[in-house]
Amino acid sequence: MLITFSGLDGAGKSTLIAFVSATLEGERRTVRVLHLNDDVGIYAFVRAVRDRLRGRRPLELAPGTPDPRSQKLQRAAPGGWRGVASRWRTLIIWNKPVRRLLYLIDLAIFQCYRIWLEMVRGRVVIMDRYFYDTLVDVTNGRPRLWTRLLEHLTPEPTVPVFLDITPEESFRRKREFSIDYLQHRANVYHSVFARVPGAVRLVNTDLERTKAALLDVLHARGGDA
Repeated sequence: MLITFSGLDGAGKSTLIAFVSATLEGERRTVRVLHLNDDVGIYAFVRAVRDRLRGRRPLELAPGTPDPRSQKLQRAAPGGWRGVASRWRTLIIWNKPVRRLLYLIDLAIFQCYRIWLEMVRGRVVIMDRYFYDTLVDVTNGRPRLWTRLLEHLTPEPTVPVFLDITPEESFRRKREFSIDYLQHRANVYHSVFARVPGAVRLVNTDLERTKAALLDVLHARGGDA
């Protein structure tokens, strides 16, 4: 069983993932939570190798912290050769053809995770962000040919959850990006999830109601098996 959570920063993904994990474990289900950007794919592997070579512990981002591959962090660029390297890194990260290639590689890596965790270990896999979030990063929400191809290749979750909050609420909770930027992302999220089979859209304005609605969906789709 694969459960995924997507949405703007501050939508409540971490809170609901903790709730679902505890609930399923209480029903004697074994759960594994993965973060798309921290645990799966090329970027996560490269960062882990870099940290190991530098003798650092892996960076643990607080819930909702933007991923440097998918969002521009608002900080001053370093000077000198580090500044040049940083600018080249940014150009690569934001190069859409490169990111489409990484998307395909990450999909292959993720499928290996699923085979091991779901089929071999019998675990419920919960994703904090999913490839649908990556599609939001690299598209304008328009159903172009390559967008359709990536959507077609993306494994369909058992329960793909889209936590829908307003840009104003996201800004109030995180205060990291402008409302205009968040509005654009919200529009693309709606466009992407309009094409996701079985998508569960939850307007997360009342946490207890959201939890109840989510449990209903999980049990209906096999969460109590």
